[in-house]
Amino acid sequence: MSFILDSDHCIAILRGQLDVGRWITSETPLFTTAITVSELVYGAHKSNRATHHLQQVHLLLAGLTILPFDTEAAIRCGHIKDTLRRAGTPLAEPDLQIAGIALTRQLPLVTHNQRHFNRIPALELVDWLL
Repeated sequence: MSFILDSDHCIAILRGQLDVGRWITSETPLFTTAITVSELVYGAHKSNRATHHLQQVHLLLAGLTILPFDTEAAIRCGHIKDTLRRAGTPLAEPDLQIAGIALTRQLPLVTHNQRHFNRIPALELVDWLL
């Protein structure tokens, strides 16, 4: 099985708080999204040790496949956004985009942010930080 890592799990890996070897084998494909890349780079730039943290982010990303926010994901995102709006449970745009990517790729999203993502029907969630 393959997995998409959300920002919180990537950050836990960078901080040495998560050993993914507990959950996967070396042959398990790991992905993240272009949206998560943006969040990680932004966070690194905000830190007091930006150069060091950017290097760490790039090392992490070298071991992951980055999934783009493409047309199919954008269509799915728009549908999810409207569904949640109608239900009165809107979600931040980056989370909607990540969900759109995960749903179009039919991959589980590894996130600790269950409170937000569990609003999205059919999105499979996994949490390795429990």
